[in-house]
Amino acid sequence: MHRRVIAPLIACTLLAFLAYLVYQLARPFLAAIGVGVVLTVITFPLYERLRRKLGGRDGAAAALMVLLVILLLVAPAVGLIVALGEQATDVYRWGEKAASQDNPEQRILDTLDTYRGHPFLGPPIEWVRPQLAAFFADAKQTLPATMKKMIGAITGMLTSVLANMLSFILNLILALAAMGIFYARGESLLGEVAALVPLPRERSRELFSRLGMVTKAVVKGVGLTCLAQGALAGLGFWVAGIPSALLFGVVMAFTGLIPVVGTAIVWVPAVLYLMFTGQASWGVGLLLWCVLVVSNIDNVLRPLLIGGKAGMPLPLLLVGILGGLFAYGLKGLIIGPLTLTVLLFVLEEYHREVPDAEEPLPPVAPGPPPAQG
Repeated sequence: MHRRVIAPLIACTLLAFLAYLVYQLARPFLAAIGVGVVLTVITFPLYERLRRKLGGRDGAAAALMVLLVILLLVAPAVGLIVALGEQATDVYRWGEKAASQDNPEQRILDTLDTYRGHPFLGPPIEWVRPQLAAFFADAKQTLPATMKKMIGAITGMLTSVLANMLSFILNLILALAAMGIFYARGESLLGEVAALVPLPRERSRELFSRLGMVTKAVVKGVGLTCLAQGALAGLGFWVAGIPSALLFGVVMAFTGLIPVVGTAIVWVPAVLYLMFTGQASWGVGLLLWCVLVVSNIDNVLRPLLIGGKAGMPLPLLLVGILGGLFAYGLKGLIIGPLTLTVLLFVLEEYHREVPDAEEPLPPVAPGPPPAQG
């Protein structure tokens, strides 16, 4: 009896200890492997088409797919990082120049003064001018310092990326190697993992299929929307004459993930800078562009890109994205929706197993007739 209890307990303890050791060994590489998994899931349909054209040769198709990812994603990303590093210095100098200018907002106030005698515009200008002057006075003290801090943070981030280039290259190689393995062996590995799930095989595959659908929907819906916001905002900065528009566009692609505020963290200071330097027309134009186009493009693109492809309601998916972002950082963009997907699947399985209503009790057999007097 004791052997029947102690032996499984010892086996489970050893298995848990070995799993912990494997986790400690793999922990430095989990981020790179996760990137490889996400890229593989997104591009797997293209890999299947390529494999069919190559006559079912898995190795050749996997090698060609990794090469395509390097040419289409990795090489442009590395070039972008180098370009951003060069522009960061220009942006820092621009911030110092903006902070050292004297009374640029006086031009706007002088322009308002010319309309103070107007019969229709005069009264509202009489009220607006002191409010605007007080706002400029406060902003002149806080805006340059805020811009310098923001630019300093961006510069520090890029410097850190360049300084840790060896680690970046190593993680990149691991991600590409993981992609090659998942392309060639992904289906068999998925089957082995599905066999470990305590569910029937068809239900396990259904779960992993839903996880893949959610991953694709999140990457396409959130990633492409943020890229569109960054590209449109960078275009507006370039037309308005703001230096290093590429750098600001990339920063706004990331700030598009922040709820409510989003890209306004970047373009509001830029609009104020244009106003302060006497470029009021460009400032108004950039303001309208960012408010009407940049800030609203996500309301159009996100439902189109996600739609019903995630297998869950869009509001619930957004809750998972935002909750994961706050809880786990950037990787939470994937972890949050996947967690909700598993939860919904478990609840669905529970309702499949438990009947909606209790079965009716069998009728009671009639008893013997009462005895006669």
